[in-house]
Amino acid sequence: MLTRDIHSNKETVKTALYDLEQSIKMAKREPDRLLALVVGYGSKGGSHKIRTAVIEKLNEYIESGFVKGYIEGNRLDIFDSAYQSFRYKDKIPEAEKRKRNPGMLYIAV
Repeated sequence: MLTRDIHSNKETVKTALYDLEQSIKMAKREPDRLLALVVGYGSKGGSHKIRTAVIEKLNEYIESGFVKGYIEGNRLDIFDSAYQSFRYKDKIPEAEKRKRNPGMLYIAV
C-alpha cells in the first residue's frame, strides 16, 4: 500500500488535486493497487477544502474508471454500511482498520 500526504504543507486545492492524480498513477504500479491518502479531516488549516475537492474528484474518477473505489478512514468499521459494501476492504491492513483515522482516504486503483 502506497501512503501519501497531500495536505500537510499548506497546499492549495489545485496542488492537492495534482498530487492526487500523480499518487493514483504511482499506486497503480504497486502490487496491491491501494493508496492510503492523508487529506486531513477539516478541523483547521483549510484542509476541509482539500478533503472536499479530493472526494469530488474521486467520484469523477470512479465514473470514468480511473479508480475502482474509495472509503474514508472513519468508515472502517464492520458495522458501517460503507465498509460492508467496499469491495476492496481486504486490502486494507488490520492496523489501519483499527485506527479509523478520519483524515485518511483509502483508494482502490
